[in-house]
Amino acid sequence: MTYLININFIQNLNWLISTVLIIGLIGVIFWQKQAILSIFDIFNVLSEGKEWASQLKTPEDVLEYIIMHPNDVSLVARDTGNSEQEIFYNADTPRPLASTIKILVLAEYARQVENGIILPEELINLDDIDLYYLPRTDGDAHPSAITEFRQKQYINSHNQVELRHIPRAMIKHSDNAATDYLILRLGRKNLENLVSGLSLKNQDVPAPIIGQILTWSNHTFTDTPTERLNKYLASQSTYIEEVYRWTEVWHHSEEFRDKQIKHITSQQWLKLKEQQAMAQALNGKGTASAYAQIMERVYRGLLISPGADKIMRQYLEWAMELPSNQQELDTFGAKNGSLASILTEAWYLKPARTTNARVAALFFENIPAGAWFSLVQTYTHQAFLYRLLTDENFFNIVREKLLEL
Repeated sequence: MTYLININFIQNLNWLISTVLIIGLIGVIFWQKQAILSIFDIFNVLSEGKEWASQLKTPEDVLEYIIMHPNDVSLVARDTGNSEQEIFYNADTPRPLASTIKILVLAEYARQVENGIILPEELINLDDIDLYYLPRTDGDAHPSAITEFRQKQYINSHNQVELRHIPRAMIKHSDNAATDYLILRLGRKNLENLVSGLSLKNQDVPAPIIGQILTWSNHTFTDTPTERLNKYLASQSTYIEEVYRWTEVWHHSEEFRDKQIKHITSQQWLKLKEQQAMAQALNGKGTASAYAQIMERVYRGLLISPGADKIMRQYLEWAMELPSNQQELDTFGAKNGSLASILTEAWYLKPARTTNARVAALFFENIPAGAWFSLVQTYTHQAFLYRLLTDENFFNIVREKLLEL
């Protein structure tokens, strides 16, 4: 009898545990509905371009991708002292820049430092930078920058850092919060004057990133993403005004910020396809020709002034801190960018034991999601660009292949 009682107890206990687990699972599904839907959304989108996701492993594979997607890639590469060593492929086609546009913010920072308008030693409270951080939108770039600040003891006991460190967060870590602080500190009109003064065609002016994200989706909107996109496309100037307006709302309203942080994990937040559409259509644009020229002018001290360009190089060349680069290169300055379906690179590089530096700009757009995800994990497109600028035989192969298109 005792034995039967124990068996019944175990059976009842198993039933109870199963019931609790089922109820718990239902609860998780209910409360984490958006997360689960997001996972399905991600898997669905990543299936696009999956044939490329497994193929993009070598620089040769990237070249093949470019050949197969001739309308979605721009490439400019050249030896600064040899006009015969040049590649110009879709060089003057404006494309979304992602974070590569931050080079222009750095240029205005350097100009203002050089002219004594701002002082790099000025102490800035980190709260003034944290204000522009929207979690889940920057790949943890801002937390990574703050971690480096703490490790290098840049932060004093009053939670302050010198202004000079903020551009490093922007360039090395691609910190959007640091970028927005600088854009607003340097001044919209000054950035517009800088870009127009460079005499480069079809180049957009950097605009606050937080404002751009808020124009794409925020908790106050009642229209659809498609309706918003069509409205913004009707007038670029009106769109930029909206970017600055929402930046001001974010800056001044703690209640708005709190609701927006919740909104970004809600069912109303943009699906990946919608993010791709917004980024493709609305992100600041530029040409590979212009950005290769910008990098060459920085290297030569001819962009702003020798003094300002030297300041820029101190930030752009952060990768020269790596021992492997010190062994192989005399100089390496770069800024990359990444948004859904978009990858961009702008470089200058001088291999050791060579006479001249080489410059390059490589811009991709409309990348199928599977291929994009593969590239941001493996950096194979960067391996392609590095080999292009350090291997003369590969440079000639790429040039000849692209001339055939």
